[in-house]
Amino acid sequence: MARSRRTTPLVPAVALAVTLTACGLGEGPAGSADGRYDVSGEVAGEITFQTMQLSPTFDDFINGLIDEFENEYPEVTVEWVDVPTEGTAEKIAADAASGSLADVLDLDVATLAPLARDGRVLDMATVSAESKDSYVESAWRSFEFGDVETAALPWYLNTPVLVMNTSIVEDAGLDPADPPGTYAELVQHSSTIAEKTGRAGFQPTVRTLLNMMLSYGVPLINEDATEAVVDTPEALRLVNDLAELYRDGGIAADSMTAQPRSEIETFQEGEVAYFDTGPSRVTIIEENAPGTFESLAVAQGLESEADGAWVVAHGLAVPTTSENKATALEFARFVTSSTNQLALAQESTVFPSAVDALEDPFFSESGGTPQNEARAIAAENLTSGRTAPARHTAIDTEYEEELWSQLQLAIMGDEDPAEALTNAEQALTELLQRGRR
Repeated sequence: MARSRRTTPLVPAVALAVTLTACGLGEGPAGSADGRYDVSGEVAGEITFQTMQLSPTFDDFINGLIDEFENEYPEVTVEWVDVPTEGTAEKIAADAASGSLADVLDLDVATLAPLARDGRVLDMATVSAESKDSYVESAWRSFEFGDVETAALPWYLNTPVLVMNTSIVEDAGLDPADPPGTYAELVQHSSTIAEKTGRAGFQPTVRTLLNMMLSYGVPLINEDATEAVVDTPEALRLVNDLAELYRDGGIAADSMTAQPRSEIETFQEGEVAYFDTGPSRVTIIEENAPGTFESLAVAQGLESEADGAWVVAHGLAVPTTSENKATALEFARFVTSSTNQLALAQESTVFPSAVDALEDPFFSESGGTPQNEARAIAAENLTSGRTAPARHTAIDTEYEEELWSQLQLAIMGDEDPAEALTNAEQALTELLQRGRR
């Protein structure tokens, strides 16, 4: 029987921090002195489980989880609510302001951040401390928010591999078996490719620029998220490197324009040698560009000079306003168990955060295809400690886009890099401080 499901209208997205502050979320008390971390009691009663855009693709899977949990706990009823990704921030803000947050929330790190910073969710390091060693360390640490050590139980993850067009790499006299391992090495390889072949090494994007900043050792933001920190010698070296690469053709010619093609489109058309991306893109390339796929090889994802490869985490949080915390917490534990995480991964392109699930042969046996090899590389990185937790949660989409806008002309050679970084730091600081009012 189909479950009842409320729907949430899609509304225009705005900066998350601004949205939640405007709704008064930032004014509530934090901490657990008032007993809001009390998770004692029977596993019984009604709870609401809210996810981000999993319906209709995963209707059978989620409903199956709920049926199994309700069978184990006959006194429990779980109502599932699925909301579109683009509307989640607004719904969270409205529900927090009205005191009507769902009992269990499926959220990414950035969307969870305002709730966690204000102590509005249970600290899993307190109420489920025994779970810590069950999860990938970088996933567990991705939900650190100051006083709230772990704002959610990690659920599903993504982390990159480096996809290569071996035809371009070999034409440049480079060895596909010795690919770049860091963003700084990517710049060096791309310079060689441009010099030897007249083609590009990669296409920078808004997100790539930010990851490259981190890789070069640029802090991006101070400890209390009140000021940007991008006007540094390391940042100047990066912008100068990119400007020189752009001038010499080492990055895709139209990648700095107002509306460049997506990275995957540029790679599929055979115009760049390298593409740092999630493993699921390998199948998309095979379907859309079989000619390029014939020259495709997969390697370790690019890593920071100081940390590991990026990891994107979704987790299950329980608001302190839940009237049935015991049941909500038990359901979150159930959904994020090793068995259920493995089942989700086998039906999708995501990775489990549960260590035991990642050790299943489904991940460890590559099977000889690029898709399986990509999955095995990513899973091994997650279990071996080669991934880093999410960056500071104040660095959101608006921050990324402002950084790109401020440095775009400098990379294209139309503005002095040092001056551009000074202006960028000022503009980003103003952005951060606006979001904190």
